[in-house]
Amino acid sequence: GAVNSKENGVNGETVGMSNRVLNMYNDIPVPIDEESYKLLRDAGIDPALSQHIAHLFIRDPLVVFDGAVEEVNDETQTDHFESIQSTNWQTVRWKPPPPRNDPNDPHIGWRTEFRSMEVQLTDFENAAFTVFIVLLTRVVLTFDLNLYIPLSRVDANMQRAHSRNAAAKGKFFFRRHMAPLEEGDDGFGEEYTSIFSRAASGTSRRRNTTEVDEVDEDGVSRQRRGAPLAPGSDEQNAYEEMTMAEIMSGKGDYFPGLIPLLFAYLDYINCDSITLERITMYLEFIEKRAKGELVTPATWIRNFVRTHPSYKGDSFIFDDIAYDLMVACKEIGEGKLHVPELLGNVKIDPITAEGAY
Repeated sequence: GAVNSKENGVNGETVGMSNRVLNMYNDIPVPIDEESYKLLRDAGIDPALSQHIAHLFIRDPLVVFDGAVEEVNDETQTDHFESIQSTNWQTVRWKPPPPRNDPNDPHIGWRTEFRSMEVQLTDFENAAFTVFIVLLTRVVLTFDLNLYIPLSRVDANMQRAHSRNAAAKGKFFFRRHMAPLEEGDDGFGEEYTSIFSRAASGTSRRRNTTEVDEVDEDGVSRQRRGAPLAPGSDEQNAYEEMTMAEIMSGKGDYFPGLIPLLFAYLDYINCDSITLERITMYLEFIEKRAKGELVTPATWIRNFVRTHPSYKGDSFIFDDIAYDLMVACKEIGEGKLHVPELLGNVKIDPITAEGAY
């Protein structure tokens, strides 16, 4: 039968040690290799991680290297695992530490790899999005933010992102509150019913909301720690549709936006003025893309083809159209051609091979 969670797609399940990772987020059926799952559970691995690994093993490896099959010692090397892991191309990858062959080898810890970025036409654009993602990870860790939503909504977001002009006109599911609600916040103590509640249980369960402000020694509310398995969620875990502009810049008085949070973090770490100036250029550029003030490469390419003298509006891309497009892309990347609708006022310094080596 068909496998719903494709090799190249969103993650099939949410994995995490935090009590924030509620079962309600894993609302997409995930095929698993039962033998692998049983092996992991018998070894004491928790159900969520066992399911994640067992899901990877529903396929055979796509890549096998000569001299790295029977020659690999599975007691000390992870090559066979990585041949499976590295060919499941999903938007986020959970990466265990690689083995250390020597006590003096550097220690590489547990990692989460963000993999959904598309390469841009210029180094400036690639740097902007790379810096944005790195800073966002620091913000999440430093401010202890929670961005979880059900995976079915993540999947829906990916499908919507493929629509024409989605960056400027589309709406995407995003979490309303990235930090626990406090008394006085909009929605504090109010019940929120997930759209999946009736399908999951036939009823919506109401919990005692007087426990919202009772937290343990780790600062985690009893409400969050005792959250139900799947029948629904309260306002604290609610999500809604937002435009990219709202996700980046904020919505109402309950969602501050990612870019203002990044600036708050830069202020928190006392970022130096030179670095701040460069990062501000990156973030303002991304904000303009989100607001539709600057077009995406996809829109620019589409407009280039549609306005080419040889294009007849019949979806046939002739050789001269493809060639001229490639030349234009090359010249934009090398700083020889400035396209204001793509980059705004940002001018790319010409790139030459001189002094490269």
